[in-house]
Amino acid sequence: MHFEEVWEMCEKFHQEESKNATPCQTILDELMMKINLYRMVDSAADPSNEDKEKAKSRLYGEILLTLTNLSLKDNINVFEALVTSYKNHTIDFYNAKY
Repeated sequence: MHFEEVWEMCEKFHQEESKNATPCQTILDELMMKINLYRMVDSAADPSNEDKEKAKSRLYGEILLTLTNLSLKDNINVFEALVTSYKNHTIDFYNAKY
């Protein structure tokens, strides 16, 4: 399965799950909560590296799942948005480098 198929599958899940009724602000709040939790796990000194890696991987998946809900809600072409950002950053990077 390709990444884009998984992304679309997740968007479809959100569409079927909530009929796209979740307000954008609620999705953003959920995203911020998950990002803050990721930050806490990353800064924790106690867990073993393996436990920390597993927790961060799981949280990263949860963050991506929430982003699929946001892209569905706001009808964002994720591929186009990412390509545009990549191009802008590489132009700035190479202009500064050379």
